[in-house]
Amino acid sequence: MNTHNHQIILAPLHGFTEYAFRNVYARHFNGIDWAISPFVSLNTGEKINPRRVKDLFIENNHSVPIIPQILGNDPDLFIQMANYIYNMGYNEINWNLGCPIKKIANKKRGSGMLPYPDLLDELLGKIIPNIKNKLSVKIRLGYSSTYEVYKVMEVLNKYPLTNVCIHPRLGIQMYEGDLYLNVFNDIIKHTKHDIIYNGDINTLSDFSDKINNYPKINKWMIGRGIIHNPFLPQIIKNNYKYTHEEAVEKFYLFITDLLNELLLTKNELPTLYKMKDYWKYFCIRFVYSEKVFESITHTATIAELRDKTEELFSTEVISNWVR
Repeated sequence: MNTHNHQIILAPLHGFTEYAFRNVYARHFNGIDWAISPFVSLNTGEKINPRRVKDLFIENNHSVPIIPQILGNDPDLFIQMANYIYNMGYNEINWNLGCPIKKIANKKRGSGMLPYPDLLDELLGKIIPNIKNKLSVKIRLGYSSTYEVYKVMEVLNKYPLTNVCIHPRLGIQMYEGDLYLNVFNDIIKHTKHDIIYNGDINTLSDFSDKINNYPKINKWMIGRGIIHNPFLPQIIKNNYKYTHEEAVEKFYLFITDLLNELLLTKNELPTLYKMKDYWKYFCIRFVYSEKVFESITHTATIAELRDKTEELFSTEVISNWVR
């Protein structure tokens, strides 16, 4: 499988793929070409609070090239934020039209915009002439029906977008259920834009299936698959050269380094909770994943978490990385 011309993009997972994760990841692994940062939500205000865009500070992003993502549906606030981000040094932004969270979608934001193609057309018509950045979008195949995406694609085709990233589920599915690959296969025939595929690439086999089914696509966005197997981009790019023991050691060092990095910006208790969130994915690599995660959830301090992590890597079996 020739993957020389294929790009791997780190997905924008809110609460997971912020700069601490991106920087630590790059210290231990490679294979990610660039990332879309988790969304910055638009809020009403005369001035933008710099703390809201801390994830985008240039000094925090020295390892993985990123494209900032915006979530919202107010054109004036969008233009204000886009130009602010441009002045930070980013000449491209991504518009989140895919977030499935119900409280977001109910406000016609994220995937909740997809049933309203006329509104989308109106917003793009106002936004694009008034921003200096290039614009890409991330969408789903609709919010409650795949029929929605056809009208959406007609609108998107009218505008000079850098690319369209598509997750082939509906918003109401959240992250579960079957992918509508037949609709995805149809809709990519109706777009004039470069397509990025996003969704359920967790193994080399998953990637092989997608690359065989969509030979014209060469950009692939992966999120959760990278968190529970950080070697996956290297495996895809035929750059995985470790023994199992070496890989286990690298995984352990990555997890402990991530903990240390988070402690630089968070207090102990928020860091503990955040690491437990990551362990929902880390534990998948262990043969007895439920047992491993349960033992992590019972830790009450950072010291306990460190001890438990070391114990688990000494006593529990980790499955093969390449599968």
